Amino acid sequence: MKNSQGSAQSMLNKYLGRLERLINEYREAELAQFEGHGGKKAEFDDLVWYHVDPNTGRRTRFLCGVHGRKGKSNAGNHPIYALPYPYDHLIKVWIIETTNTPLSVNEKKIRTSVARKLLSLMDGDLYEQSECTITSLNLGARSADRLRPFLAFCAEKGVMRKVNLKGSDSRDRTGHATFDNTLEKLPDIQAVLALADIFSTVFEYVDEHGSLRPGKEIKIHDALVVTFGTLSLASPNRTSAEIPVLPKQRLHCYSESNGEPVYYLDWIGSKGYGNNKNHILAVLADPIKKAMNFFYKACEPARILCRFYENPDQSLKALLGGFEIAPELKRNLNLAQRPNLFTLGYALGFYGANDCVPILKEGVDLTSTYKSQRGHFFEKKPIYSLRLKDQLSVSQTRSAALAGLPHLFGYANMPKVFSDKSVVSVEEVQEWWIAFYRTSILPEFPLSFSSGESSIKLKDAMFCFLGSWLYGAPESVGSGGKVFQKTNYAVVPLASLGASVLTRLVGQGRYTTSIFQDYGFSSELILRPHSLRHLSNTLADLSSIPVEIITAWSGRKNPEQTHMLPPVHFPPTCRNFIDPVSSTKRVVEFRFQTAGLGQNSVGTWVKNALAITFDVCGSTASRSGLAQ
Repeated sequence: MKNSQGSAQSMLNKYLGRLERLINEYREAELAQFEGHGGKKAEFDDLVWYHVDPNTGRRTRFLCGVHGRKGKSNAGNHPIYALPYPYDHLIKVWIIETTNTPLSVNEKKIRTSVARKLLSLMDGDLYEQSECTITSLNLGARSADRLRPFLAFCAEKGVMRKVNLKGSDSRDRTGHATFDNTLEKLPDIQAVLALADIFSTVFEYVDEHGSLRPGKEIKIHDALVVTFGTLSLASPNRTSAEIPVLPKQRLHCYSESNGEPVYYLDWIGSKGYGNNKNHILAVLADPIKKAMNFFYKACEPARILCRFYENPDQSLKALLGGFEIAPELKRNLNLAQRPNLFTLGYALGFYGANDCVPILKEGVDLTSTYKSQRGHFFEKKPIYSLRLKDQLSVSQTRSAALAGLPHLFGYANMPKVFSDKSVVSVEEVQEWWIAFYRTSILPEFPLSFSSGESSIKLKDAMFCFLGSWLYGAPESVGSGGKVFQKTNYAVVPLASLGASVLTRLVGQGRYTTSIFQDYGFSSELILRPHSLRHLSNTLADLSSIPVEIITAWSGRKNPEQTHMLPPVHFPPTCRNFIDPVSSTKRVVEFRFQTAGLGQNSVGTWVKNALAITFDVCGSTASRSGLAQ
């Protein structure tokens, strides 16, 4: 686009003059809710802004430069990515306006992104744009809907003419197009059956109480992926917005007058739907019970860390609660004492029973010693006996003779910290780490958000993951999008956890192969969790369950938002798999089967068959209709 000539030109053009005054008005405003990179005060010349929600502390990143620059953290902050003046400042005015609207975080980011795209690609100044010139830019699907508020704001402020931007609708609205569109929303049944097979493989050595057989291992992220998938099939939920914020719990069961059991989970709603007790299909109760029991126990170390980050002044016994320390570790610990970061990590199993690190001998001052002689002034000390005043070398490489921090954080080559010191105390490291985690990794701590607006205190979350479980062992500095996110001490934000599941089911992002490929299935198999929501809605409708109940079960407030595939058009590829097993006032069951395959015990999530049961009795299938 053409570069404006600044204030001199604005004096000759009424639109640019108004834009200059508008920018000055916002520049003088207090920007307490915004930060620049590294937590610095936000400036109008910054190319990356962070909005900090004053109520929750949630930190949202907004790029302010030319559109098309991707990356995390400080990516896009180089001067070459700046928009021409005054549009580099106008975009910040729009960010301020957008963040003050009651929209979801994702919608706010999309609205500012499409405005940036317009300002990056337009030919000439903003006041010269028309519907024709904007449409010719081909900004992308649904861009008109997201751009109209920006254009209306600019027209209202007198910085451009009013533009009536119409959306382009090239959709085929014939009956065949509607039918084809609906089919695309349903999952490939072969992918659903493959998910069942993978679930059985992943949880093969886990019993119904969630305990892993001694001597056996489980791939915990694979377990998370298949659990999210099974929960999405057992209830038509919004996978990435709702499942990550499930509270720590076991599967609940309820029945009236010794009737058939109804299963449910305490559920945090999304998109304006309140918290509730969400109905879980009875036929999937056993696998979900096993999975929930497993994560109830397995994720406790991460929850304990969160409790410590909230309040480090608790005894080890209070922090651990019912967590069972390995016997060979427990004998070295005093549960009545307050732990430090690393003795807590020892109790959680991050280190071997006899692991040691070098500490500076008491009374030694290194200021007058040569580096080559410093080894004589350090001694090995067991991690379980580290005290806050103990001094550690700041060496970054584990292979260095005096290195303690790389071993404690689990790195072969640790990111650079404390570069201005020779030694640092355990207390200093602990204070630095908690502050770093709460500002750089999860600024909204103790809360953590899903991909939507739902949140939960991380210490209370069902799926609470250590960084190493998701990102792998932290062997080098290159640890992904955020420094130190691979260490055991970095509890994963819930939105990142949900995103990792979605990419694993479709084989995108960090994961070059899907979970289906990893377990020997075709590379063509993918499973979009939202398609399971459509499947449950459609089968519920085929079972003659009232639309009001389906709407509530799906977490929608308006029945008009509930759309199912018309029964007469149920796809032949799926109809071949559906066999109505029983139909009573209480139970309608559909069983997916493939010809020639055997079937394991009825009522379980098995490899070769998948049964889906809809339990309906008045409002018991409703999310909110279960007894408290």
